Amino acid sequence: MNRIKYDINEVMKYFYEISKIPRMSGKEEKIADYIENFAKKKNFQYIRDEYNNIIIIKEAAKWNKNEESIMLQCHLDMVCEKEEHSKHNFEKDGLDLYIDEDYIKAKDTTLGADNGIGVAIILAILDSDKINHPKIEAIFTVQEETTMEGAKKIDVSMLESKKMICLDNMNEEELWIACAGAKIFEYEIEGSIQNNNQEYLLVKLGINGFIGGHSGKDISKNRGNPIEEMGNILDILYKKYSVFLKNIYGGRKVNVIPRECYSELYIKYEDLKKINEEIISFNKLLKKKILNENENITVFIKEIKEETKDYFDSYTTKKIIDIINSIPNGVYYKDKYENPLVSLNIGRIENYNNIIKLSFSIRTNRSEIEQRLEKQLDNIVKEYRIQENKSELSGYEHKDRSEFVDVCKNIYKKHFDRNPRVIDMHICLEAGFFGNKISELDFIAIAPNIYDAHSPKERCSISSLNKVYNYVISILNDM
Repeated sequence: MNRIKYDINEVMKYFYEISKIPRMSGKEEKIADYIENFAKKKNFQYIRDEYNNIIIIKEAAKWNKNEESIMLQCHLDMVCEKEEHSKHNFEKDGLDLYIDEDYIKAKDTTLGADNGIGVAIILAILDSDKINHPKIEAIFTVQEETTMEGAKKIDVSMLESKKMICLDNMNEEELWIACAGAKIFEYEIEGSIQNNNQEYLLVKLGINGFIGGHSGKDISKNRGNPIEEMGNILDILYKKYSVFLKNIYGGRKVNVIPRECYSELYIKYEDLKKINEEIISFNKLLKKKILNENENITVFIKEIKEETKDYFDSYTTKKIIDIINSIPNGVYYKDKYENPLVSLNIGRIENYNNIIKLSFSIRTNRSEIEQRLEKQLDNIVKEYRIQENKSELSGYEHKDRSEFVDVCKNIYKKHFDRNPRVIDMHICLEAGFFGNKISELDFIAIAPNIYDAHSPKERCSISSLNKVYNYVISILNDM
């Protein structure tokens, strides 16, 4: 096996360049322009479709005798999350990257290593004239982090390869050979509004300081969910005091474990002291419940000014609390190794006028168990007369036997001096849609160590990036 070590300076160069370009899901025009201009400059054959997906073809190296081609795949968009105090505008601002020891980070925002590092690796490989690679079919998709519309709509009929290396992973020790499917739910709950004609005090109840994270990769790490906890504390307050909900909001996306949740409540003046005591007690219990050194959880209550006197009536207040507490957030089913196979993440809650919107996602590697969970949710929809909208993302089940996976495992052992963990990952990847489009597709996903993806604490290990970049090149050399 070729043991040449390839420098990651080119990967870093491309990652810094694409990080200057805003690339939120659904608004990938500028990053697609960058990829297209790269293809034109290198005189590569390429296709850019109406959705801004791009396919670039690079012919095999002159000394490569392999007649088979290989696909390299990644997505152009990123999850756009930031610290509450940040004024960063993801629609027009580039990321503020910096190096902290072995890590690449972004100031106060997500790093976009998911999947910008994959984009940068592929661009560096395409740009190099020193790699002994077969014909490469490089696929850059859009909207992976939201709807996966790019992978759904892309035309791959011109592609030749049956083998795909997906650069959308987060752990160098793992080869992902299958991925979860997902269902995205949006509940719309209609409430009754009334006017405050009594002497009530308007307060803001907040729960924040959660670390958040990726709703597939991090769902089993006991990071807590502030929307779920808001349901718990509201239930305590409603049962003991006269409480009326005015507003509730928290989280941003169904594929992100939320970091904060807030509600605005009308309470009686004379209950404020006792409710404060309830909050202090709940905060202490919450810190014991969620034992994570990176958490800085705070539960607080403070008086706020009224803008309007409208609020939800008692029945609606109770209904919202009951619905939140009826949804089984977190890991629903595990395998014997404690890996999540079915999970649910409550990702967002908000209200407009008299409509409360609650959004969550289910990830599944076992459809028959997921169906049990859906029956449970169906009962909630019927009981509370919820307007439900849902969409579905395809999963990918690996072949029982795969020569390509065996080759990748063997090269991994030679390259890393250890065996990889070969797993069915509890993350939704676009491989599910490519598997539906390309018969007999063989697939692995590999990437460097990326920590706390989908949160402002996201960081990527530089040393791990170096190892994974050289590993992918080793696969190409040995194909």
